[in-house]
Amino acid sequence: MTSILEKIKKIDDLPTLPAVAMEALSLAHAPNVSISKLSEVIHKDPPLATKMLKMANSSFYKRGDKPVETIQRAITILGLSEIINITSSVSVISTFTSKKGFIWESFWDHCVATAIVARTMARKIRMETQGREFVGGLLHDIGKIVLDYTVRDDFNKALDLSITRDCPLYEAEQEVLGTTHMEVGAFLAERWNLPDYLRDIIRWHHAPEMSQFKPMTALISIADLLAKAKQLSYGGDKLSFVLADQTGWQTLIEHRYPMDELDLERITFEMDSLADTVREYIKSMSE
Repeated sequence: MTSILEKIKKIDDLPTLPAVAMEALSLAHAPNVSISKLSEVIHKDPPLATKMLKMANSSFYKRGDKPVETIQRAITILGLSEIINITSSVSVISTFTSKKGFIWESFWDHCVATAIVARTMARKIRMETQGREFVGGLLHDIGKIVLDYTVRDDFNKALDLSITRDCPLYEAEQEVLGTTHMEVGAFLAERWNLPDYLRDIIRWHHAPEMSQFKPMTALISIADLLAKAKQLSYGGDKLSFVLADQTGWQTLIEHRYPMDELDLERITFEMDSLADTVREYIKSMSE
């Protein structure tokens, strides 16, 4: 009997990430990338360029009083990594939001929240990420969209089971589907030819100790949990947890990140406004 994952692998019309987004992601981690080169790439997709300028002038990103009128100016003001974050956000969300079904608003709330929390934590523990943590947070659950797109009825059964049993969604997925959103997402990341670190984050964010990029994946794992703690989630993934007991937290300690210096009370306080920040970010993409 063919498994669901094998069936998904044979589907020809799975959503594809725009070529410009893939090229921009590739450029982001290439040596000696020039502002003019990245600007040239973005201009290949006029709707994307227009949306990027709108976001650069949104309340979420705007710096100063002068409007940002060119892509080169946006890159200069916001920086290479932030432009890549915007490119990825706009491209991924626009690729999938035309599809019906699933709890779309909750899904993107969670993914954007995870990205924002990961960025905040990376700064606090002084992790050099070159902006990769934001894209990692944004895409970590992308396999759930593929499951909804390809096997919606069965995926909804897994969602219902996770709520009824109050268990992690990936456990319910494994029982109902014989695969998980991590495995399916990793397949999509490979089909999209995403960078290795993104494939690893998508595949191992629930088991960061297995990742080749352990600190980055551990960071996303913890950010994922903190986003869920603020009810920015869905399914049965609202279980209580102790951060110090999480493998992601332990992995970051093992890699000598100053987790003991984190003021968790302050982080929790700052996260009280997370929902508003997420809404502001998503709104800036839809204006």
